[in-house]
Formats: sequence, structure tokens, C-alpha cells
Amino acid sequence: MPGSLGSLEVRLPERGSRSRRARVTLRTPGLGEEALEVPVAVGRRLSAKGAPEPSTREELLEAVGALGRSCARARVADLLGRRDYTSSELMDKLRADGYADDLVCETLSWARDCGLVDDARYGAAFARSKALAGWGRVKVERELERRGVRVDEVEGWPEEFFDDDSERSRALELASRRRLTGKNDYEKIMRFLCGRGFPYGVSAEVAREVAGRSARSLT
Repeated sequence: MPGSLGSLEVRLPERGSRSRRARVTLRTPGLGEEALEVPVAVGRRLSAKGAPEPSTREELLEAVGALGRSCARARVADLLGRRDYTSSELMDKLRADGYADDLVCETLSWARDCGLVDDARYGAAFARSKALAGWGRVKVERELERRGVRVDEVEGWPEEFFDDDSERSRALELASRRRLTGKNDYEKIMRFLCGRGFPYGVSAEVAREVAGRSARSLT
């Protein structure tokens, strides 16, 4: 039969190897040897006991495609069972696992359609928790962008999470806990507050107030 497989060999990476892909070697009479690289999870499924044995090259490629979709979706479901992820984070995970970009995009589209992944939902929950933890607006924005979420995707940003009075109050509370010596207090508070992600204007106003109060107490 044209395209019939003579033999099929699956080689998984050695333990400790940094490779995330398995090597599938198929030998077809009259066509010679051909090697494919597949994600390790797919390689394990192909080599598992009781796995269907493709009789032709076409059946093998079809099996690799089906297993790839199944394994990628299972990987996403497993990750999301531990904690929430953004689309960008999941994309990085799947790529690191050796999945091709077209399958990664297909899998993420499936996850979004199922409601498993929602960057706006993630962004709102993240912003709310970090605001309560004392993070400033700028730091939250930077961290969301690092995780692939644009703040304009987050409904109610920034008004529902920050307002000038509450942000100033948080900055003042945090700065007031700092141990000051009277030497470069303003600069130290500015570095601290800006590092926590508070806007420059809020940081400067609070730094002046706290540094001034400390200076008066030392005289």
C-alpha cells in the first residue's frame, strides 16, 4: 500500500535534558526515513502501551495532529486548575512545551471561547487584590502589561480601583512607617513610593509631608 509505514520509533528526551520535544522517526518502504519533532506529551501518548498504531504516514500525521490538540488543551486545563493565567502567560507555557504557534493560537482561542481564559477578568481581579495590598497604580499597570494585559481592557480602570484620595492615604500610611534619620529623607521616601508604583505627583506630595514632619520632630 502506498505510504504504508514500515516502522515507527519514538524517542523521548533523556532525563535532565532541556529539550521539550520528542523525535518521531518513521520508515516508509520506497520513501526512506523521515523524522518529526513533537511535544513531549504527544510523544508519550504515541509511545504508550495500547496506543493505536498508524498503518500509513497519513494516519500518523492525523494522529499527531489530534494528539497535539488534546494534549495542548489538557495542559491549559491543568494549569488553570492551579491558578488563573493570562493569554500571554499560557502562550509562553505552550510554546515552552514545544507546541507550534498555530496550535497555540488555536488552543487559546478555544480556551477563550469556553470562558476558561479572560484577560479582562484576570486584570480586574489582579488590580483589586494588589490595590488592597498597597500597590500603587503605576506598579499595577506595569505588572499587568508584563503579563500581557492592557489596562484599557479592564472595565472600570482606574476609577474603580484607585482614586486620588485613597491612593494618597495608602501612600501616606506606607511612608509614615518608614524609619527616617533626617538625612535625605525626601529622596528615600520618593524612591520607596515610586518603587511601589505610586504616581510621581502623589509620591512627591507625601514625601514632602512625611519628610517635613520628621525634620520638625528631630529639631
